[in-house]
Amino acid sequence: MSSLQAFPRADGSVGIRNIVLVVSTVTCANTVVNHIAWKTGAVPLTHERGCVEGEQSFRRTMLALTTFAKHPNVSGVLIVGLGCEQIRTLDLQVAIGGGKPVHAILIQEEGGSVEAEARGCELVREMQRAAQDLERQPCPLSGLVVGVQCGGSDWTTAIAGNTVIGAMTDLVIAAGGSVLMSEVPGIPGCEHIVASRAVSREAGEQILGMVDELRAEFLRAHGQPIEAVNPTPGNKAGGITTLVEKAMGNIKKMGTSPVQGVLKLGERPPHPGLWIVDNRANGPDPVNLAGFAMAGASATVFSTGRGSPVGSPVMPVVKLTGNPHTYAKMPGLMDFNAGVVVDGADIGETGRALYDLLLEVAGGRPTRSEENGDYEFSIPYEEAR
Repeated sequence: MSSLQAFPRADGSVGIRNIVLVVSTVTCANTVVNHIAWKTGAVPLTHERGCVEGEQSFRRTMLALTTFAKHPNVSGVLIVGLGCEQIRTLDLQVAIGGGKPVHAILIQEEGGSVEAEARGCELVREMQRAAQDLERQPCPLSGLVVGVQCGGSDWTTAIAGNTVIGAMTDLVIAAGGSVLMSEVPGIPGCEHIVASRAVSREAGEQILGMVDELRAEFLRAHGQPIEAVNPTPGNKAGGITTLVEKAMGNIKKMGTSPVQGVLKLGERPPHPGLWIVDNRANGPDPVNLAGFAMAGASATVFSTGRGSPVGSPVMPVVKLTGNPHTYAKMPGLMDFNAGVVVDGADIGETGRALYDLLLEVAGGRPTRSEENGDYEFSIPYEEAR
């Protein structure tokens, strides 16, 4: 396949979904946002901040909300505010810019929650009708940006799940697309291997410095090394013994392609290839998914040994497992069985099958996380920095 059937956007990016996103500016507006989404089938984006934030936290909240709203898979945005919070709807509208419909309402100005919900539903349905008129067109594969992630890892993740993703990574890049790797707290112990694959000395030094700073920041903030909490209890129960062992499996997702460089949070890749997203936030899997979405990832391919339902509000998450037992036990969560490698299947052929599935998803095939309505959202704060 030389092209995608997708939606070209005004900013030059490519969308593979037409999502109408309902964004809360502050926790106080979350219930109204959820009610509007439930009534219309739109996707809610709620969070626990938006007021009385320090400068660093405020900037990160604004960056996350702005980049999610600007995401290529989002065709329209409704911003819902209370009316007296720190994040102003007008500021958010300006930050999002043009290229798609962006509306805003304030609960206090609409006359209350019921009135705001009614007005919000009207605006959402208007944007949904407009989205239905958009047609998929042939778009270059250079517009495909894929995050690669693992979570709930066990002993099969390195030898099957992530290795198959690595084979898929090479195919995406060979076709002209981009792949994003992150999970910086899961790299310590293998940063020298990642850096050795950088296309330049500068990029390699960025990778080493990023991990060195992460170690120092974690120790300063918590009084213990990151190895004290990573691997997680679930990782250990699944057969992973040390962070170095976990990191060796983590970087399998990178395949064999050279690393182009390091992206800041909210920065999109300037050209195709393999990139590292500098997301140092230490937390559950939605934190890392958010980093990929903030970089404009079309979709994320997610490997889980023990099983995980997490999804994203703005991009399909292709869920796979390298554990045959997990695939048999949780078919409602899984899109792909990489556990066939454990039973003797060829890694390259299995990676090709995963790549083919990814292209089907890019063309409109829903993933399990989309069908199940898994829209987890966690802003990647780095409180220690």
